Amino acid sequence: MTLNDIDVFWVLLCACLVWIMQAGFLCLESGMTRSKNNINVALKNICDNATSIFLFWLIGFSIAFGVPFSNPLGDGNFYLFHSSENTLNAFFVFQAVFCSTCCTIVSGAVAERLRFIMYPILVALIAGLIYPVAVNLSWGGSLIHNGEGLLLALGFYDFAGSTVVHSTGGWVALALVIIIGPRLGRFDSEGKAHTIQGSNLTLSALGVLILWFGWMGFNGGSAYNFSSDIGIILSNTLIAGSASLVFTLILIHRAGQSPAPEDLFNGALGGLVGITASADCVTSPAAVLIGAGSAISVLFTSKLLLRYRLDDAVGAVPVHLGAGIWGTLAAGIFCDLGTIGSELSRLEQIGAQVIGILVTGVWAFGAAYVLFRAINVYYPFRVSPQDESVGLNISEHRASSELYELIAFMQYQSDTGNLHRPAPTDQFTELGIVGMAYNHVLNTVRLKEEKLKASNSQLETANESLRTYDQLVAHDLRNPLTVISSYAAMLQEDPDAQNNHREYVERIRRSSDDAMKIIRELLNFSRASHELETLEPVDLEEVLYNVRIHLTPLIEQSQAKLSTDCQVKQLHFNEFALHQVLVNLISNAIKYTPSGEAPQISIRSYAENGRHWIEVEDQGIGIEQEACERLFDNHQRLHSSPGTSGYGIGLFSAKKLLNGAGAEISVRSEPGRGSCFTLSFTPAPAPAQPSNPFDLESQDETRTAT
Repeated sequence: MTLNDIDVFWVLLCACLVWIMQAGFLCLESGMTRSKNNINVALKNICDNATSIFLFWLIGFSIAFGVPFSNPLGDGNFYLFHSSENTLNAFFVFQAVFCSTCCTIVSGAVAERLRFIMYPILVALIAGLIYPVAVNLSWGGSLIHNGEGLLLALGFYDFAGSTVVHSTGGWVALALVIIIGPRLGRFDSEGKAHTIQGSNLTLSALGVLILWFGWMGFNGGSAYNFSSDIGIILSNTLIAGSASLVFTLILIHRAGQSPAPEDLFNGALGGLVGITASADCVTSPAAVLIGAGSAISVLFTSKLLLRYRLDDAVGAVPVHLGAGIWGTLAAGIFCDLGTIGSELSRLEQIGAQVIGILVTGVWAFGAAYVLFRAINVYYPFRVSPQDESVGLNISEHRASSELYELIAFMQYQSDTGNLHRPAPTDQFTELGIVGMAYNHVLNTVRLKEEKLKASNSQLETANESLRTYDQLVAHDLRNPLTVISSYAAMLQEDPDAQNNHREYVERIRRSSDDAMKIIRELLNFSRASHELETLEPVDLEEVLYNVRIHLTPLIEQSQAKLSTDCQVKQLHFNEFALHQVLVNLISNAIKYTPSGEAPQISIRSYAENGRHWIEVEDQGIGIEQEACERLFDNHQRLHSSPGTSGYGIGLFSAKKLLNGAGAEISVRSEPGRGSCFTLSFTPAPAPAQPSNPFDLESQDETRTAT
């Protein structure tokens, strides 16, 4: 075996290690996504591996290392790559798995919302154009001497691809994340991020270790021979990844937070990305500094994405773009200039690294954004909201799991309230037995529900009877009491009547007026209680206008001044009931204003703490604190005001009405300074849109119709 054969064997061995990294990506991304999407994520990883290698064989390798703008069939090109030279074939294999790694970066970033059929199209553009051009700029001519790439000629150095592979993939992922948008529920209306927990973080941890192991081949094979300083390359790779994880822990602890699994995973991977540009030309202390900088870069880029509401499902952009940029820049700062042989000064080398970062970024992000945006206009990348909610396993692949079926069934019952459909069961599986036990619980709930419905029916019948009785009593009493009041008035006005008769008649009239007031309150309360069964949007300004009309005689007599400030103009209540409550509060405020003063009453509405509020404030005689505590008791009267009649339904009835519809009433008062009654209402609930995530036939019919 010759030395050349050993070199070829080493490159091919490292290529196999890099290919094994696909398994690491699959585990990492599947574990960090939800179970309803993990099959889709795994299949995309398998497909991008095959698609990228095929496109790289077809045209990508020639664009990367040939002379792509010359004769396609000339000697300097490798379209439809074929060669009988063992060394060149080994080089192709190693570069092909590099290309596959770049494409896989994009898969994780846009997981859980990308149409599966569109993903091979994306990979074809990345592997057939975007990535090969980036390779040609930085590595072209370095091993296959067909002319130096633009960046290589300027002295740009990227040993194993912090920029060429990782930042290119990161730039493409960023462009696609911007175009496709965040997952449903990732951000609320105010832009606050909500954590979407992965389904199997243990599997993700295994993926990180597989990637770490494969990275030894990623960096070690980039020497392209076994006689170089392989030990230095591998030790720096190991040290930088470890240092990045350690510094991630320190930074999170210093920030007073608990380390999330995702932060630790990405911290380790960020260090590996960072050292990739300079693993062969830095010392181990420099590798530690590169790892520390990578930890900072990953955490900073993650926060930056959240600030701009960009949803990267697995943190691919912070790891591969953030740490890739830092690692490429760090190569210029820490590298041994003699080892890289660029013949540049330290400052010139840093400048060359910056130019390489910018040129690659402009090309990768610009080309990806323009191409993907144009395609998205005609062939959208994103699945429908319904398919995203159901999960891509089912909507894209017709694949599911027992656990998801059971969880989705429970979610369906929660959304619809339908408890009559049994859960899926299977006596030969653990989850099937759980389903059987759940059905026993459902049977008990159904029996309780039937009994509850029967009890509610009886209560409704009793309530209806009570309302009918109240109305009958009111109507039976109103006519005779009206006659009594009329005759008492006639006797009182008779000039021949004796004085004592006038006193008795006055009492009769006063009592009959009180009786009429009670009857009026009873009728109003009965009607308002009945109408509360149907709550609806109420225009507060219109209600206040009708209240003012209703109380016109009392307002004009007392010269009362009413002011309104309606910040909330629509309430979820009943118009008649709210009218009665406000009439009672305003008429009380007018009646209980000190004699000789014009009542001043303020009505305000506003929204606060998720509720709507109305305040009715007066400058009347006020109420003692002890009296406020029993103000809403039945038949409670705190003041006597001869010569006045009521206009409302009473405070006891008002509170009962409000409480019956989920509203509240309270009072604060101070003797001599007036009172303020506060009403609190629950806003209208959002309309529910229940859906059945199991109804696959209807989903098929919907797609067919579409």
